Amino acid sequence: MKHHIEILRHLQNNGSVSGRDLARQLGISASAVDNCVRALRDWEFGISDLSGTGYQLTESLQFVDENRLREELRSKGVLNEDRLEVLGEVDSTSERLLEWPDRDILHGRICVAEFQSQGRGRRGRAWLGVPCRNIMLSMAWKMDRTAKRVGGLSLSVGLTLLQRLQTFGAECLQLKWPNDIVCDHGKLAGILVDVLTGPDHRCTVIVGIGVNLKNPAVITNPLDRLVANLVDLCAVPVDRTGLIALIIADLSRTLETFDRNGFSGDVDAWNACDAYAGLRVRAKINNRTVEGDALGVDTSGAYRVRLDDHQVESIVTGEIIPQPAAPDKPNNQTV
Repeated sequence: MKHHIEILRHLQNNGSVSGRDLARQLGISASAVDNCVRALRDWEFGISDLSGTGYQLTESLQFVDENRLREELRSKGVLNEDRLEVLGEVDSTSERLLEWPDRDILHGRICVAEFQSQGRGRRGRAWLGVPCRNIMLSMAWKMDRTAKRVGGLSLSVGLTLLQRLQTFGAECLQLKWPNDIVCDHGKLAGILVDVLTGPDHRCTVIVGIGVNLKNPAVITNPLDRLVANLVDLCAVPVDRTGLIALIIADLSRTLETFDRNGFSGDVDAWNACDAYAGLRVRAKINNRTVEGDALGVDTSGAYRVRLDDHQVESIVTGEIIPQPAAPDKPNNQTV
């Protein structure tokens, strides 16, 4: 993927470029250039062939502007802005931080990438996307909490991200427990929280965020669920670098607030956006399956389900799946 990104940069910066010149500048063969261009076209990048002059982009791409991003973070007063790292390609922004050699300087470190070759979501599922058309970032934060007291963090982050995306005119967004933002078109964004425990029992969290901006139709997620794109939902143009700066600033404030107060202050707002509200759902608890009416989350971030015998079960981990309504209890919506 490294060569794909470099080809896009060359075409963006230089107008039309011949395959031979691209091969020479990148140190690869002309056939390798042709293969990269073919793959980029498959991902719906507009690249035309100009007779006698070579390849030319037919669209303007939004690469992450690192200098501008640093300036915007500085102006927003984001802590440790100097610990920002912007990469062309990385296996995973979260893995980059998880493998950082010195945890003493990990707090506040941010990794942003044009492309993740092994991006992952919850339960090890792949997060797929193409260069320049997504937001892929992770941030490390040392908590004054133990690992057992960070339940609900992905919910607080998801709520903050949803509220930010709504400012661009993206309406009808919902939160899908525990870590997705969805709409009628499909999954728009996801959050992944990894936890590292230190010798003092305080934990460091690595919060990964992925947002689909303009994924091509050929990109689907591993479960063949629909994928939504922010540009299709927004009433205003999306400035990729500007949005990344806003998300990082929001994330920094959310982590500070959560460290002080936990999730309890976000419960009502989260439940107001619950994608499962009014639905009958099924979930697994300790190798057994339960089914009942969705009740939303509690102050710990656990999802509550009222069973047919009126008992309430709290789901801490696992998957919640919407079910057909019971004969006398029609669902009020669909997910």
